[in-house]
Amino acid sequence: MGNKRSLLKPSLLSAALSLAVLTMGGAGMVSTVVAAEAKKQSVSAEVAKQLKPAQDAIQKGDFDAAIPLAKAGLAASKTSYDKETSLRMLGFALGKKQDFVGYAEVLEQLNELDTVPVEEKNKNYKPLSQIYGQQKQYDKALAAANKWAETGGGSEAYAMLSTIYLIQKDYKNGVVALEKSMEGREPTEAELKQQNFCYYTLQDKAKRMAVMEELLAKFPKRDYYTDLLNVYVEQGFNERVRIQLYRYGLERDYLSRESEYVEFSDSLNNIGAPAEALKVMHKGIDSGAVKVLSATDRNSKLLAAAKQGAAEDRKDIPKQAKEVEARKNGEADVKLGLAYLSLGDTEHAIEALSRGLSAERVKDVKNVDDAYMTLGIAYLRSGKKAEAAKAFEAAKANPQMAKAAALWLTLTT
Repeated sequence: MGNKRSLLKPSLLSAALSLAVLTMGGAGMVSTVVAAEAKKQSVSAEVAKQLKPAQDAIQKGDFDAAIPLAKAGLAASKTSYDKETSLRMLGFALGKKQDFVGYAEVLEQLNELDTVPVEEKNKNYKPLSQIYGQQKQYDKALAAANKWAETGGGSEAYAMLSTIYLIQKDYKNGVVALEKSMEGREPTEAELKQQNFCYYTLQDKAKRMAVMEELLAKFPKRDYYTDLLNVYVEQGFNERVRIQLYRYGLERDYLSRESEYVEFSDSLNNIGAPAEALKVMHKGIDSGAVKVLSATDRNSKLLAAAKQGAAEDRKDIPKQAKEVEARKNGEADVKLGLAYLSLGDTEHAIEALSRGLSAERVKDVKNVDDAYMTLGIAYLRSGKKAEAAKAFEAAKANPQMAKAAALWLTLTT
């Protein structure tokens, strides 16, 4: 099974580069030159000579006329305050004309002036990173986004920083910024998919596995289940763990491939659960995923073996139950419980499994983690979610089985 199919490729030219924030009529833009008085500063007469008609043009909505006048005021400026006032008027007119490149140049110049408050300079890094990002000037966009993040831009700033890195296929830095953007809040499905893609590209299997587990837990879908199952198989998870993973997949109706149904059924026959194997094969056949072409093909043989084993279990289980109870052996109890669960008898399955896991018999159980998983599933199918959760928690003692237990635990809440 391939594992590239459902990976998210970066959707990078996204709303993160939106310039909707640039409402040029908002705070910070000077609407009149006489605002100088409020700051106890004054614009020089030579600059005012240009800015007064520029202001008149702006009030009439004639931004084409205002722009060269404001530039003339800037050229005539002698003091920082002259420059600041001219730049604010120029930026306002450029913004109204939606000349964002020109507006970015104005912001850069404002940030160089000592008369502009530090708080305002910090706020300017946001539109600068957005404009430069949209213009594909990525070096400038990164510099502005880093300043934005460093000066308290928070999640939004790191999201922008991540977007710019990922546009350039810098997944190492991109995923670091992405994870900082997710700190202190629940990540979105799109963010987790992006994170998954980064770790896939970086070939960091451990971190990718953790992200995929989170994806499946928070946004349960077949694609995420299949990709995670493939990773677990690559990691060499044993057959017992894979059975519990397949059981989870069947419970959520995630199985859809012939190979999944056939491998699952074959494994169930191997552990002595032929009745369950038969149900899985029938489910696969009914869904159209499993084909039975002739009496001698693999699927037909597997189906026949499951039918025979299931029939024998139904016939022999009353006698087996008496013999097992008399033996007082935990392993025998667990096998009996598995047979009951395979036949759909959850009540007797719980009884046998609980007995096998009791203090006086558990010493004989070969795979305690697996027994607790089977008990948890029996409880869950009986509608006893609290008891199921306790059993799944107990199964976590085995690191590999803990992965399967974590998935089953999501069904108990």
